[in-house]
Amino acid sequence: MRIVASAGGAVALALAVVPMTPVQAASLNPDNGNDRIACSTSALTNAIDGALAADGGTIELARDCRYVLTSALPSIDVPVTLRGGKGTSIERSVLAGTSQFRIFEVDGSAGFLTLDDLTVRNGDSPENGGAVLVRSGRTLLLKSVTLTRNQATGHGGAVANEGGRVILRDSRVEKNSAGGDGGGIHTSGGVVSVDSSAVDQNRATGNGGGVASSDDGYVTATHSSVDKNEAVGGNGGGIDNGGTADIQSTGVTGNRAGGDGGGIHNTGTLVVGRSSIIKNTAANGGGIHNTGLLWIGRSVVKENVADADGGGGLSNEGEATVESSDITGNETGAGGLGGGVLNSDGNTVLTDSTVTRNQATDGGGIYKTAGAVTLNRTRVKDNVPNNCSSLTTPVAGCVG
Repeated sequence: MRIVASAGGAVALALAVVPMTPVQAASLNPDNGNDRIACSTSALTNAIDGALAADGGTIELARDCRYVLTSALPSIDVPVTLRGGKGTSIERSVLAGTSQFRIFEVDGSAGFLTLDDLTVRNGDSPENGGAVLVRSGRTLLLKSVTLTRNQATGHGGAVANEGGRVILRDSRVEKNSAGGDGGGIHTSGGVVSVDSSAVDQNRATGNGGGVASSDDGYVTATHSSVDKNEAVGGNGGGIDNGGTADIQSTGVTGNRAGGDGGGIHNTGTLVVGRSSIIKNTAANGGGIHNTGLLWIGRSVVKENVADADGGGGLSNEGEATVESSDITGNETGAGGLGGGVLNSDGNTVLTDSTVTRNQATDGGGIYKTAGAVTLNRTRVKDNVPNNCSSLTTPVAGCVG
């Protein structure tokens, strides 16, 4: 894995990811030809069984219908599309005595589940994946779908991806929770693609309130939001990245972590382009906490708070490159260091950027405890109580 940044700020990712070719489901309604199936759980189950027996198909669900389940639906091991409409939902019953179960599992030799224009809610898995579990090599495609109020005792309050592929288009993953990592989505290896979608208001007891990626997972987010998620006892209020993440034209706003990285916690490789990291809170690294490889370009890191240690905007212990970006209005709690940037180890290089109006107990703009901070055509000014400070050698090119 490497990041290559040109002088103009363009970024190319050399990714060791083998693309999976989508398998399209044949047009088929197992019960009623091209008509929508009845609004009943038995009709839904029978339709899925029929599609599985036919090696795939498209099922047209009833509009203005709640399919309320008391047990899990059949496992999807061939290409199946469930197409809803206005007011269509598939949900686990919340009546007392209903057992724990996730709504969908995508498995088998050719599992490919497409959900289109519907809501999936109230899944409750005693393991991983409250709404959907995606096995290795399998695919989940969400188009205009909302996954909400699902929960998992383990990882992935809404979706757990165990080495497959998860694609969100114009969809929402909101108000889900996990007892482990990934309040909204957890990926262990595999690929997660979030396009024009929202991962908001999810909660994890561990890491990654919105999204958690481990074991070389690959996550992309484009024209999306990751807002108001919480990692209660861990890192990465919005995103916890242990693999490769590429965040483009996306807002990461109002997230909170009990540990490091209110907006994003990165131990792998992270690219942030044309994005905003705003008003996130953590003990250390209010906006971003990095111990891996980080590139930020044409972005804003603004009004984040490190309420215990330091690095209101960015806390770096790895290799961080910031180009054509603004780090402004960030702060630390009492005794905190580095309102804008705290470099505790490794190297931070800022080029054609600004570090302004940040606040800390010392090093209002930048504080260096170890490693190196390099300023190239970067303005560090109007920070409180000073622009730069250091435990070791001064930050070259920074005054006051």
